[in-house]
Amino acid sequence: MAEALLKVAERVARLSAWRVELPDFTSTWSDGVRAIRELPLGFVPILESSIDSYAPEDRPVVRAAVRECIESGKSFDLELRLFAAPARQLWVRVIGEAVRDDAGAIRRIEGVIQDVTARRNAEDDARRLSASVSETLEHISDGFCTIDRDWRFSFFNREAERQVGRPRESLIGRVVWEAFPELLGTIFEISYRHAMATGETTEFEAWFEPLASWFRVRAYPSPQGLAVYFYNVTAERAAREQARISEERFRLLAQATSDAIWDVDLRTNEMWRSGGFETLFGVPTNDGPVKVDWPSHIHAEDRSRVVEGITRALEGRGNSWSDEYRYQRADGSFAYVSNRGYIIRDPDGSPTRMVGGMTDLTERKKLEAQFLRAQRLESVGTLAGGIAHDLNNILSPILMSVGLLKLEEDSPERLALLETIEASGRRGSDMVRQVLAFARGVDGKRIPVSIRHLLRDVQKIMRDTIPKNIDVQFASPVDLWTVTADVTQLHQVLMNLCVNARDAMPDGGLLKVEAANLVLDEVYTTMVGAPSTGPHVVVTVSDTGTGISPAAQERIFEPFFTTKEIGKGTGLGLSTVLTIVKSHRGAIDVHSEVGQGTTFKIYIPAGGEAAGVEELEAPLPHGQGQQILIVDDEEHVRDLTKKILDKYGYQALVARHGAEAVAIYAQCRDVAVVITDMAMPVMDGLATIAALKAINPMVRVVASSGHSTANAPARASAAGADAFLNKPYTVDQLVRTIDDVLHHRPAGMPDATT
Repeated sequence: MAEALLKVAERVARLSAWRVELPDFTSTWSDGVRAIRELPLGFVPILESSIDSYAPEDRPVVRAAVRECIESGKSFDLELRLFAAPARQLWVRVIGEAVRDDAGAIRRIEGVIQDVTARRNAEDDARRLSASVSETLEHISDGFCTIDRDWRFSFFNREAERQVGRPRESLIGRVVWEAFPELLGTIFEISYRHAMATGETTEFEAWFEPLASWFRVRAYPSPQGLAVYFYNVTAERAAREQARISEERFRLLAQATSDAIWDVDLRTNEMWRSGGFETLFGVPTNDGPVKVDWPSHIHAEDRSRVVEGITRALEGRGNSWSDEYRYQRADGSFAYVSNRGYIIRDPDGSPTRMVGGMTDLTERKKLEAQFLRAQRLESVGTLAGGIAHDLNNILSPILMSVGLLKLEEDSPERLALLETIEASGRRGSDMVRQVLAFARGVDGKRIPVSIRHLLRDVQKIMRDTIPKNIDVQFASPVDLWTVTADVTQLHQVLMNLCVNARDAMPDGGLLKVEAANLVLDEVYTTMVGAPSTGPHVVVTVSDTGTGISPAAQERIFEPFFTTKEIGKGTGLGLSTVLTIVKSHRGAIDVHSEVGQGTTFKIYIPAGGEAAGVEELEAPLPHGQGQQILIVDDEEHVRDLTKKILDKYGYQALVARHGAEAVAIYAQCRDVAVVITDMAMPVMDGLATIAALKAINPMVRVVASSGHSTANAPARASAAGADAFLNKPYTVDQLVRTIDDVLHHRPAGMPDATT
């Protein structure tokens, strides 16, 4: 098996293994090594002969590397020329490393060899192509140069050499700003840096003082840097036009960008600001420069840092400055900005002018914060999905055992205890699904619900758990309308609000929960944010606690925001409440004053008729000795499911995983139904269904899973399952599903295309 996998790995990675045992230098090659060297499969290698097959000039390198690896354990990675046949030379990459025993002594050298001839040939072709392109660029009419990402010249054609009046040998390899310091602070530097940073092509005309000429420049960014075409256009421009166009170009650049561009004269402290200031920050601008108290617009917490940074840049020898801070808009609010400035100095190095631009980062900062919150929610969903299967496997035997015990118990007291255990197990299963519903958006089951009955359950829990110094009052009319909702989700909403109210009253107080019928008109829906008019049930949860500040009220529904102490709140309670209420097409409204308490109102559309709690169910059906194959990797789930099916007249067979199930089914073709878990080792549920269908396309399959995801039933149905059981399942659900599948009755399976 290991040799087969090694061969597969060699074919995929195109790496062939070799080994030299020490101290006798016995060599071992894989078949891939022999193939590269064009030697027969039975060839027995000798280390020295192997080294002699490399090119003469490479042999000392190989010997030195092998010797050093043996002596010191230093690994090697070489590219060498190898003679595979008398008339054929290859390029190979040879990697080797020492292998030590438990005592640290080097016992052998292991490594791989790879044929890299094709890559080396491609590199040679690329070099030839590059030479051809360079020759072409040498003869174009424009000056042309390339600049790498370290701002060094990497190519200069003849025309460029002629136009700048300097030999290319003195420029190639030098930093642009060192070779031409006159470019600093000019449109050349600004445009080049912009093109390099944004990947956008830039084109401009500019005056270059050292040559007393105007140049038309086009800079094209690439992964390697910039390709710059330039041409002397001095003859095309009149002296008067030169000054006007220069100024106009700068203004047009400021208008074309979405940033707020500024230009400050450091000697007069007068600043020219582009229209972007008014667009982004509502700050009115003038056509000409005006005195501006820039520091006064910087947030107090950022001001000293920003001013000190600018001062250091001006007093130093640098030619640029940048920072991020909060800048005050005209309406008094603050925007997060990125400000970049380029310093222009006189011949003595003193700063005379600073030009730059501001980008509004406010929306980006918000998106970053939302992204981080989304990542945290995704982590919650990943964690919930990971434990859901295990939790449901724990709950499955509890619910099934209770079902069996209830059948054999006559004592009303013991039956009541079993009912409590069963209800708790169901609630646990519902809560697992509820965590997934919040984190992944899994829909709950919606049925007609009487909120009056739900309030009665919550009231009992709160009175048993809430401190005695808090008075609890619940009230609802007997004619309270029903709603179509997920019971567990509404239960969670009420519990979250009641627990928050309890925590807001550490010194005691009054917790009041009321429900009422209310018909919302258009005005009322606008006020509370309800999506629809008409009959609603409004649930009010109020307390006399500490209250919520106005600033906190704006954020209380944000995921992970909490006003509680560290360790006492996750920040998910109210965000979960909002998610559930909105999913029910409802609305939530909050009113609070610090020290006066808080009131939450939940509006849920009324409708539906509550299911009767005393509706009698038909007796559970029994089998007629049919064979049922149970496939599950959890032993207690297998055993309890087998006991239940045996009790209800079936012959149950068990398998620990899909491969074992396929083997059993191949021998026992009388199996009427197969119940298979979807997540198992060796062979999972989907693969198991496919294998069973290959043996018998008519086999009846019930899929089950503890992963409560929305698409799990659909995936099972697409694979050929006839029904789906969510873990944990009860005796009732198990027996009725088996009977439905045996009698070809619909078992609530979703459409596989959904």
